[in-house]
Amino acid sequence: MSDFVQFYFSLDDAGAAAEEQLTDAVRLVLSADPEDDPVVPGARPVDEAVLVEILAIAHQAAGDGFSLPLEERGSVSVDLGPGATVSAFSDSAPPECPRCHELLDHWEPEPWWESGEEPVEECPSCGFTAPVGDWEIRNTPYARTDCGLVLIEWPPLEEYGPQLHDALLATVGSRPRYVSGTL
Repeated sequence: MSDFVQFYFSLDDAGAAAEEQLTDAVRLVLSADPEDDPVVPGARPVDEAVLVEILAIAHQAAGDGFSLPLEERGSVSVDLGPGATVSAFSDSAPPECPRCHELLDHWEPEPWWESGEEPVEECPSCGFTAPVGDWEIRNTPYARTDCGLVLIEWPPLEEYGPQLHDALLATVGSRPRYVSGTL
């Protein structure tokens, strides 16, 4: 069985700001029914006890210095600390230049993984230069964040819940990104 995983994350936020943003994002998700088509926020009341539990688990993992493994997560979880990662898994593709659409075929994510610093890349075709998070990374094999919402086995919200998808991107923080894929 393969799991479909969606990540809504910020490339710039951490700490108290990240917690506030992710609290709002989790409220949006908990107020939606993943069985509806379309999936919309506000379809049901938010169980605040579930929200508190999701945040407590995130704090515990952050205090341990690593993100919670996917197999230990519920269908909704968050990452609130250093070392959290996202991936498109089996659907991965290298970053794509937003100007000319050239793929960075030889991109190596290890420097980002090892240092935690977002690398700056230059397109070999057009010369576009920017932090890799400013490239098209929706199918990235790897990105790092201190502020992420993780949905497991939810319907692809871009297609089945575009209103919720847009609301999550607007809520999750500055430089919001979305990555999804199948394990």
